[in-house]
Parts: sequence; structure tokens; C-alpha cells
Amino acid sequence: MSKLKIYLSASISHALSNQYIADLFPKDQYHVYLPQNIVPDELNHTQFPLHVYQQCIDMMESSDIGLVLLDAFGRDCAWECGWYSARQDKCLIAFVQSSSLFLRDWMVKGGLDAWVTTNERLHQAAQANPLLSQKSIALIDNDHALPEAITAGYQTFKSR
Repeated sequence: MSKLKIYLSASISHALSNQYIADLFPKDQYHVYLPQNIVPDELNHTQFPLHVYQQCIDMMESSDIGLVLLDAFGRDCAWECGWYSARQDKCLIAFVQSSSLFLRDWMVKGGLDAWVTTNERLHQAAQANPLLSQKSIALIDNDHALPEAITAGYQTFKSR
């Protein structure tokens, strides 16, 4: 079986946490695209050249899954979520551990195919949410269970 390809959508200002999440996925089973690795360190956000944008699009095109980290959600993440949501051949899954700010983003919630958390309170909120309650929702014991939960969410997406 080929590797499952995941595009990690998260604010690059959360680079350490993003890398930690990416490293949870065994390299023999997953390829994680981490956009922060193609961003020139010496430039601020307003100076990114067009080729950085195009490389992100290329990574998204190559991916099977967009994994949006809701604890590290940035403005560009909303655009990426919309891109994935508009694609019938791409799966969009969210992961959140502590922040409930995403609950206000109804268009992002509506575009998700699956949602994963380690937080019981957020899990209960998702089950009661009119949009999220219609999605595949997973409560996992710890972040090390994330790869399995993402794979299960992707398999549910593919089987519909």
C-alpha cells in the first residue's frame, strides 16, 4: 500500500507544534507535507514570493488529506480548508486539543469530513454542534493515537 499523503494546514508561527504533530505519523506509512519547511526564514509573511504559494498548491494537489490543526489555525488555513472542501477527491480532517475558537467558524466546520480531539469537553461540544454532529467525530486518548484516527476518518471519507 502506498503512503497516505497529508498536507498539514496550520499557522507557521506554531512551527514547533506543527513539527511535533507531523512527527507523530510514521514515515513508512505517511508522507506529511509541512509548508513551514518551504518558507524562507529571512522573509516575513508580506514578502513571500509566488513560488511559495505555488509549492503549497502542488503539495495540496499531491495530498490525500488536508489536516487542519485548529489549535494553530491561521488566516491562510481558512482558504486551504475551502480549497479542500471544494474538492470531491480530497478529504479534510480537523484536529484540536484545547482551543474552542474554531466553533465560531461555521464555514470551516461545514467543510470538514472528519474531526478529531483529545479533549472530552470539545468532543461533547462537537456532538451537540449542528454542523459537527453530522461529521465523523473521534475522541482519542492522546495525540499518539492521531495517525490511526486520521486513517479511520480518511477510510470513512473514501467509502461514502
